[in-house]
Amino acid sequence: MKIKHILVALTMVLLSQTGLKAQDEIVYDQYYYNYYLVNPAVAGAERCTHFMLTGKLQWTGMDGSEGETPRTTTLSFRTRLRGGLERLGIGAYLYLDKNGYSLRKGGQVSLGYHIPLSGGSTRGYMMKQRDIRRQLSFAIACNVNNYGFTNTLFEKETTDQVIVNGGEDKGYYFNASFGTYFLFDNFFAGLTVANLIPVKLEELGKEEPVRPINPYIFLGYDFQLGDGMQFEPGAMFKFDTEKKRQLDFHLKFMQDVPGKDFGYWVELLYRHVLDQDNAQPLCLRPMGGVRIKKFNIGYTYGLGLTELNRHNNGDHEVMLGYSFCKTQHFCR
Repeated sequence: MKIKHILVALTMVLLSQTGLKAQDEIVYDQYYYNYYLVNPAVAGAERCTHFMLTGKLQWTGMDGSEGETPRTTTLSFRTRLRGGLERLGIGAYLYLDKNGYSLRKGGQVSLGYHIPLSGGSTRGYMMKQRDIRRQLSFAIACNVNNYGFTNTLFEKETTDQVIVNGGEDKGYYFNASFGTYFLFDNFFAGLTVANLIPVKLEELGKEEPVRPINPYIFLGYDFQLGDGMQFEPGAMFKFDTEKKRQLDFHLKFMQDVPGKDFGYWVELLYRHVLDQDNAQPLCLRPMGGVRIKKFNIGYTYGLGLTELNRHNNGDHEVMLGYSFCKTQHFCR
């Protein structure tokens, strides 16, 4: 049997068993470059404008998988407003996810409000640094998502009703999320509640369960080591109302080289599934990047630790970002 037919069958089986791959799952896989992807309250937390583009290629090295490997791309923007609106932050992102013959695309817009927790001026775009080192932020986000299948799936005439129905199962759905973000000197923490709107969809001719509410909790601490060096341990806990749980740990080392408009960072992330019937290590992800003036460039390699991942060479991801100021933190 041709690899193409195998991929068609595999795609249909996976979708019929697990339902649509939700938007929050897609962007969650790239949060380590940009916490805004999982928490809308991060937009405007720094008084800077950021643009970031990420691209991810998965399942590399599988025989016959060329051209069919899952690919995810995100483009994001976030900033703090001016002109008497300095406590407001806005953000947006677009994503495109191709997983075999499944095609997902969509985006999000958000509005946040930032409350200083220390003294100093509260007006003017360039407020004192201490005002943003201690603050509490809230945000609401709305997103739209499009789901369907690539045209490649239907190039050949077929009587297979699963494939035929796949061409009919496509459309849009909307949802919303809420986020809060807390900064206190070198400590940071965030809470997001995604999928606030109950959404019912049909996939392959049958009704899917309502999307579960997804809370995300992350926290970390920056240890200042001198000479522009920082060490940041952190964690992310993701779970939903269907009792699916996942935990990430990361260790990050960063340095802004003294006297030069240059910096770098290296990081190691470990992900573990905590589901009651499926507790197991999921992946190990080394990553790193550099800042050259206002540009950020990063690379990540994902080494899967599950049985499926042992049959491929993992995934590769690259990031290109531009900030209109010198950021205080790398990729947050």
